[in-house]
Amino acid sequence: MARPDLNLLVTLDVLLEEGSVTLAGRRLALSSSAMSRALARLRRATGDPLLVKAGRGLVPTPRALELRDRVHALVRRPRTS
Repeated sequence: MARPDLNLLVTLDVLLEEGSVTLAGRRLALSSSAMSRALARLRRATGDPLLVKAGRGLVPTPRALELRDRVHALVRRPRTS
């Protein structure tokens, strides 16, 4: 069984905050194409589009809204070693 890429949680968190592949990419120092590929991986992993076009931007799907707070809490949770 493949291990999940936990970096995708950070990517999802930033995408949901920014509502833009380009702006999320800037925050994470990634190109727009790299962010688009990460969003495609997230979509495959969740079976949901997560963000859909609305006008010039992207809006979260109901599933993305369900995940938003949990993902944000996981990403921001202090790490203990």
